[in-house]
Amino acid sequence: MSTIVTAMQEHWVLLTAVGLLVIACRRLFTPPPELAHLPRVPVLPLLWSYFTGEVEDVRIKRLLLPFAERGEGVVLVYALGRWIVHVLDDKIAKDISADIVTWPKEEPPDDLLLWRLVGKTNVILSNGINWQRHSRVVKSALQRNLPIEDFVNLANRLFRVMGDGGKMQWDDLAMRFTLDAVGSTTFGWDFNSIEDTNTPFVKEYSHVMDSIANPLYIVFPGLERLIPRRDIIRKIDALIAKFTNILDQKKENKGNDMLTYMLEEPEMSDVEFRDNMVVFFIAGHDTTAGAMSSLVYFFAKHPEMQVRARAEVLAAMGTDEPNLDNLHDLPFIQACIREALRINTPIVYMVPRASARPAELVSALGKRYVLPANTSVILNICAIHYNPRYWPSPSSFKPERFMNRDDKEIAHVDAGLWMPFALGPRQCPARNFALYEMRTLISMLLREWEWELPADSPHMDGLKNGFSPFALSLPKNMDVVFRRGNFSRSDVKMDLHSIGPDQ
Repeated sequence: MSTIVTAMQEHWVLLTAVGLLVIACRRLFTPPPELAHLPRVPVLPLLWSYFTGEVEDVRIKRLLLPFAERGEGVVLVYALGRWIVHVLDDKIAKDISADIVTWPKEEPPDDLLLWRLVGKTNVILSNGINWQRHSRVVKSALQRNLPIEDFVNLANRLFRVMGDGGKMQWDDLAMRFTLDAVGSTTFGWDFNSIEDTNTPFVKEYSHVMDSIANPLYIVFPGLERLIPRRDIIRKIDALIAKFTNILDQKKENKGNDMLTYMLEEPEMSDVEFRDNMVVFFIAGHDTTAGAMSSLVYFFAKHPEMQVRARAEVLAAMGTDEPNLDNLHDLPFIQACIREALRINTPIVYMVPRASARPAELVSALGKRYVLPANTSVILNICAIHYNPRYWPSPSSFKPERFMNRDDKEIAHVDAGLWMPFALGPRQCPARNFALYEMRTLISMLLREWEWELPADSPHMDGLKNGFSPFALSLPKNMDVVFRRGNFSRSDVKMDLHSIGPDQ
C-alpha cells in the first residue's frame, strides 16, 4: 500500500511540476494583452531558430517577410526575453525615424552583457540634449578629415600580404583591413592586424564577442542574473580597460585622427569618450568588412560586372591613386556598393525605440496599429530591403536599380526604401566615411586583381552569413581566388556602358 501511495505522490509531484512549467512558458512566451491584437510570429519556430543558430537574415526572410508580403506594416517578435514590434513598412519606418522626440532610443536592458561592453553614454544610445551633444562632437570630428590616403596605404599593405594571389579567405582579410582602418583613422592606433593575425587586442575582442553570443543567454537574458558568467565579465572589463588605455595615451600623443579631434571638445567625459570608442570600433570594422565581403562576392558571381567596374576605375583613375575627385567618377561602382548594401545589409535592424505615450502607426497601405506606451519598436532593414513591393526580384543583384536611365550617374532612391545606415536625424554619422572606405578599397582591388569563387565554395549558390545575435549579417568563411592583373586603359576595349541590365 505504501508503495502505491508513494508512486501516486511522485506522479502528482511530476504533474504539478509539468503544470507549473507549462504555466511559466505560457506567461513567458505569450504576448501581454495590450499587444495581443498585433500580428505575431509563432514562438516555437522562433525558439528553434535561435537555438539552432539560424543566421539573422535567413530567419527574417523565412519567418517575418511573409507578413510584409501579406501587406502587414508591423509584426510582433519574441527576442531577448521579451516581445518587440518589428517595422516592415517604409512609411512607418520614415515616420518613426523622423520623430526622435516621440520615438527616442530605448534604454538598453541591464541583463545583456553586450551593453556592459558598449556602455550607454554614446552617440548611438543617448537621447535628447545628451544625444545632441554627442552628435555635434562626433560629426565635427568626422568632418575634419576624410582619410582617403590612409585607406590607400592600408590597401597597399593588404596587397603585399596577398602576395601573388591564390585562394584566400576574403572575409578575414576584409575584417583585418577594416580593423586597421578604424584603428589608424579613428584612434590613431596601429593594431597591425593586416600583417599579424595574432594581435592580442583583436583576439581578446573576438573572444569576448563570441562568448557574449551564447544563444541560451540571448533568448533568456535573465540568466545573467541567475547564473552570472563572471569569467566573461572579467574579460569584458579587461577589454574596456584597453580602450581606456588607448584614450589615456591619445591625450598625451595627439594626431590626425578622429579621437584627437573629439578630445578638443570639453563637453564629454572620459566615460563618454570611451563608450563612443567602443561603438566606433564595433561599427567601424564589423559592418564595413561585411559590406566589402558582400561586394567582392557579387563581383565574383558576376564577372561581366567586375569587368565593367574595372573599366570604370581605369577610365577615372588611370595610374593615379584614389582621391576625393576621381572617387566621384565611379557611378557604376557606387551603384554596386548600394546594391550590395541592400541585398546583404550588414545591420539587419536598428536599436529599439519606444514612445513614452500610446501611439498609432499607419502603414503605406493605410493599415493602423495602436501601440501602448513604452512598447519596444525596431526598424527591420532587412525585411524592407527584401520586400518585393519595393524591390522587384529582391534576391537578384541588380545595380541598375541605382542608376539613371542614361546609365551615367547614380540615381536618387527613396530614403525610406534604402536604409543600410538607418533614416532621419539619427542615421549613422559615419556613412560618408564608410562609403569612401569601400570605394577606395574596391577601386584599388579592381585595378590590381581579378577574382572568382573557387569551384567548391559553399557560397556558390548564394551568399551565406555567419551566426550573430547582434543583428549583423556578415559573410563567413568566404574563400576567393585572386589573380594579379596587368590592367591599363589601353587594355580595356569595351564601352563602359556596353553591359546593360539584361546581360
